[in-house]
Amino acid sequence: MEYQGTRRIQASPEEVFAFVSDVRNLPRYLPTTRRAEPQGEERVAVEGEANGHPYQADGRFHKDARNHRLEWGSDGEINYSGTLEVRPDGDGSQVSVKLRFEPDPGRAPNEDMPGQAPSNDQIQEGIDKALESIQNFIEGRGGKEEPSAAT
Repeated sequence: MEYQGTRRIQASPEEVFAFVSDVRNLPRYLPTTRRAEPQGEERVAVEGEANGHPYQADGRFHKDARNHRLEWGSDGEINYSGTLEVRPDGDGSQVSVKLRFEPDPGRAPNEDMPGQAPSNDQIQEGIDKALESIQNFIEGRGGKEEPSAAT
């Protein structure tokens, strides 16, 4: 399944990309993420809590500064990947996010446990809240927005 979201932000593409591509900022805008650490070249480790379940995950994190594009993916039980692109939009920027989830076929579709993909509504709300959080920080309007299902 693929999901997407877009938001316009009043800042240059360079400023937006500098913020989103800094691994140290991931907990400032990614729903459920509490800690993120670089793990060598194009690798990241994240920790957080989703639906009452703590998680630790390692994955890919590729920055393409020239094209203002991020690509990432998980190493876990769910085949999860995504992209974020920042494009000029008048005097600001447009940020677009695409996520792809492919749940483990060995798990029942409605199990509420770590390793199971979130619901469609949770994924879309997470994208929307992440984009809102990015906008809040960059435009100086506040901080991280958490989806209702984050805790």
